[in-house]
Amino acid sequence: MAHNSTTDIVNALVAKGVLTEEEGALLTKGRTDEAAGQAKALKKAGKVTVSDAIDNATIYGSMRLREEYRSGNGNTAASITADQKLVRTRGKFELGAKTTAGKWYSDVSFVTGSDASARSDNFTFGSANSATAYNQKESIFLKRAMLGWKATDWLTLEGGRMANPLYTTQMMWDGDYSVSGMTEKFNYTTGNLDLFATLGQWAHYKMERSVTDNYSNATTPVTTTSGEIYAFQGGAKYAINDRTSAKAALTHYVYGSPSARGIFKPTLVNTGPNITQSGVNDLSIFEVPAEINYMVTDTVGARVYGDYVINTDADKRAAVARSGAGFTDVDDTAWMLGLVVASAKDLKSFEGNKAKKGDWQGNLWYQEIGMFAVDPSLGDSDIFDSRLNFKGVTFKGQYLVEDNVSLNLTAAHGSRLNDKYNSVSGTGTDLKNLNLKDFDLLQLDVNYKF
Repeated sequence: MAHNSTTDIVNALVAKGVLTEEEGALLTKGRTDEAAGQAKALKKAGKVTVSDAIDNATIYGSMRLREEYRSGNGNTAASITADQKLVRTRGKFELGAKTTAGKWYSDVSFVTGSDASARSDNFTFGSANSATAYNQKESIFLKRAMLGWKATDWLTLEGGRMANPLYTTQMMWDGDYSVSGMTEKFNYTTGNLDLFATLGQWAHYKMERSVTDNYSNATTPVTTTSGEIYAFQGGAKYAINDRTSAKAALTHYVYGSPSARGIFKPTLVNTGPNITQSGVNDLSIFEVPAEINYMVTDTVGARVYGDYVINTDADKRAAVARSGAGFTDVDDTAWMLGLVVASAKDLKSFEGNKAKKGDWQGNLWYQEIGMFAVDPSLGDSDIFDSRLNFKGVTFKGQYLVEDNVSLNLTAAHGSRLNDKYNSVSGTGTDLKNLNLKDFDLLQLDVNYKF
């Protein structure tokens, strides 16, 4: 009705000579476009409704298709062959929602994967526990369920299962890993300097805290002890100028109830096949990640980055493993050094990785992980089959064919760091029970985000 009334008034003004026909047509078109826009907005708003208390709600997700080749060779032991190869097609799907309400916010997402691994959201086409279940449906798991509160401009509190809040690298933490517990974030900015600190209290395995249960049908009490990771990180980012910035941090990891998962005790190379080693005893880890970002040209940026890790209790960790096994070396450090080159319109867009159609990126790095340096259950599950006592080089390349569609290539080659003992992983490996000596990986991905 309002639209018709406006049109009638404009027509009358044109008829009386107050407006020219061109002016009248312009006013009528503007009103018509406005009405159409309002109708479209109302139609869109009616499709999804949320609580009136919510300021904003965003649905997000991603799909990935991957073709992978993975191979390794090592020492033959028992029934384990010296060479293994995996050629497989894999997928990944994630669906989540973020909300904000004043100073409060949330993040909930579901993802494919396995309940046996916190480090991989992949599923393999055609894989099954039964030879006849070759086309079974895949499982969906809770990846994140987090509630946050921005208490002040400088303090944010988060609780639940959340994305890893630490400034770190893929050598120390797998990108798919979600931490569970409480996190406190501190931020302070003065001039070109951003200071930050992150404290984390996260459950690492099991959730009970030294609980003793007397079951009616049990003759003795059953005691379960939890394990926790306590993270303390402080760091700074400094904008040197419009083209250059630097960032670094120091993180200390402390483990609660470290003996609850057993003792870390890998085997010597010639004593048998490798088995999963998940013990976190005698770990007092210090990590120093750092980077320098520089706009090489007006459209190309570069990042030199690295990470250095040392376990100050490695001598104790090695002494326990050495008992009866013949260990003589204490490999207490891990380190990596890498270079990223990418298209970017400015330093901010390069640091924020807000890529658009036609953008590209290349990432090349080298890393070494000593046997007693880190938690065996946290590192990247793809690179070097998630093994400790391993070294090698990795390249990752990306090209965006659309704003939300990217093509990715990953290639890696690595070898055993110390030939005296096996390479191990804390939560299992894809190349099962192999005394891995050399490793090769090739992955081709198509990623779609929405």
